[in-house]
Amino acid sequence: MTILKADHKKYRVDELEKLRVDEEEFYKNFDNSILLQTCNRVEMIFFNHDLEEIKRKVKNFDKFDILIDDEAIIHLFRLASGLESMIVGEFQILGQLKNSYLKAKNLGKIKSKEFEKIILKAIHVGQRVRLETDIGKGSVSIASAAVELVEKLTGLEGKNLLLIGAGEMGTLVAKALKEKKIKAIIVANRTYEKAESLAKELGGIAIKFDKLKEALKYADIVISATSAPHPILTKERVRDIGETIIIDIANPRDTTDDIRELSYIKLFTIDDLRIVAEENLKKREKEIPKVEEIIKEEFKVLKEKLEDLKVEEEIKEFCKVLEEIREREVKKAIDIFKNKNISFEEVLENFSKALCKRVICEVKRFYKN
Repeated sequence: MTILKADHKKYRVDELEKLRVDEEEFYKNFDNSILLQTCNRVEMIFFNHDLEEIKRKVKNFDKFDILIDDEAIIHLFRLASGLESMIVGEFQILGQLKNSYLKAKNLGKIKSKEFEKIILKAIHVGQRVRLETDIGKGSVSIASAAVELVEKLTGLEGKNLLLIGAGEMGTLVAKALKEKKIKAIIVANRTYEKAESLAKELGGIAIKFDKLKEALKYADIVISATSAPHPILTKERVRDIGETIIIDIANPRDTTDDIRELSYIKLFTIDDLRIVAEENLKKREKEIPKVEEIIKEEFKVLKEKLEDLKVEEEIKEFCKVLEEIREREVKKAIDIFKNKNISFEEVLENFSKALCKRVICEVKRFYKN
């Protein structure tokens, strides 16, 4: 197995955006592959692919780290367990891995039983880690970290909060905001019905996107989490909104860097959440050895299962070859019996000798390989 990876440990969010891969083109080029793209990583998982082939077909190949065989599998286990996340132990990555696997499977791109067994084992490892350790205790997603950051900066009580985006990330923010003593919550989304549904859940109000400018002036805190392909908050758009905290957790980003030129606006992006990540890491350090022990155990189990699968496949292939030999020798024996004046006993004797000789040759070849 081969993994090409680029993540938050090596690149900023804006740099990762440039490394994102076109999903349709990726699956057009590769079978036995999975594309995993999140806010903090771009990873391509390949099984039984020549590295030179991958290099020819993957844009920006040299920007990615390369993991091979056991190292790739261990990385996948660590990934599913939350050890490779910006915020250690976050739950989102396991769901993202599952979704990426199902996407590839539905497209008919998981053709190897061995490959599928590896991916399913990684998902199992992630599930076991969450059940048996406290690695995911507390704020573990980018969304909840954004809320945690706001609480540390200014607090939420008595504040007016504008949430832009009612998709997956916006919904996660909403979950993190529940039970918080916020004065008012406004939800803006291009699809008004989605904004209305999420606002109802939060006890807030929904607005249409064309009312965003007015809502920005009203808000003390803005959390932006849309899936827009281009920035929706620019320096010009927020110039006159007054003192505001803006947290951009979208990928691609919802904000432009020139907003930082406005001294009365504090802008934070996913990159700034590394502070929260570092604090959470200290809290969870004691859980990491437990997770690594689970990974070690499950890796050993997987290797044994893969070896069993390999033997099963080899035996299956061996039996196929033996059946072909048997059919040929039977046909030869029948032809001899029909066309030559020879006794049945003699034909059977010659047939059994020829069959045994061919089988012994195949057994020797099987063990040599």
